[in-house]
Amino acid sequence: MSPSIPAAGAMCPDSDCTISFTRGGIQLIPDVLANWAWRRAINPLYDEVSEEANPWFKSFKLFTPKSQHAFDRGDMTKVAAMAVPHGSREHLRSCMDFSNVVFSIDEYTDRQPPPIVQELVDGCIDVIHKHTSEEGRCPTVFDQFFSQFWTRAMKVATPQSAKQLARAFTDYLNGTHQEAEGTTSEAPLNFESYLQVRLESIGIRVFYAVCGLPLSIPDEVFDDPLFVELQYLGSELLLLDNDIISYNRERATSIAKFNSITVIMAQFKLSYADAVDWLAGRIAELEIKYMKLHEDFASRSYGNDADRTDVLALLELMGNLRAAVFHWSFESGRYFGIRGEETRKTH
Repeated sequence: MSPSIPAAGAMCPDSDCTISFTRGGIQLIPDVLANWAWRRAINPLYDEVSEEANPWFKSFKLFTPKSQHAFDRGDMTKVAAMAVPHGSREHLRSCMDFSNVVFSIDEYTDRQPPPIVQELVDGCIDVIHKHTSEEGRCPTVFDQFFSQFWTRAMKVATPQSAKQLARAFTDYLNGTHQEAEGTTSEAPLNFESYLQVRLESIGIRVFYAVCGLPLSIPDEVFDDPLFVELQYLGSELLLLDNDIISYNRERATSIAKFNSITVIMAQFKLSYADAVDWLAGRIAELEIKYMKLHEDFASRSYGNDADRTDVLALLELMGNLRAAVFHWSFESGRYFGIRGEETRKTH
């Protein structure tokens, strides 16, 4: 059950909800990990492997020098190192490449019309399913970038994880195009329609799959409706965490239409502060549901010891990913510049 929805006629206590978006002029960051079982961790190979991953990424020259400098402040390889704190060197490298890929897609598609986004999506899907660009179409630089990432990732993947990653990545890419269509639409969003799009385009399910590349999760587990539900619960937790953290940045760059704070402020006529409180309540309820399912799968018997070991490893990685993304959000310069550590402490 989600937090109580305000009455349809409830009045916003501020004179203009679209302008008065902070309490006392400051952004609010609830302590959303207060009851989360996972804590910050980072792979000891972070510095060494990022020295290889970052020059490879920059060699494609996807951004202007100014945009690349801004992108670099986000330190995308660090979130990968926090996502797989015990991963092998090869696995960590694939996770770092993945971070650079999805954040590049995010930066690019946020500002492009749907037909251009569709071209990028189609090129990536061709690589995933055909291992080449569509016949008759000249490969773009981004196609080459994505293809090299995919080839390296497949060397780490098991047959099971490769299949699962392909499905999850395709869902994510199609969700990205759907979001691009939504951002250009004049139709008002409500919270449920927002979730339908963003739970795919946020890319958490594909991040889970990348974290699990060396594992071999049986289909009967991965396709279990309750395991699918667990992945979507985790996706919504990370999505709402990120919406709270990224709200000011998205307002500053005029892309806050697809942020749950914007959506529920408009839908429920809430102030910014009340919208954050509403999301904090929903997050608390989602955590309870998530942990109940997590414990269910952790306590089950599986076909053999190897299957059980891999399922438990994936469950651990899934729980850890939320902590990884949260702490990276403050340790990188993506959202708070040089004030990340201060913000993490003071909320």
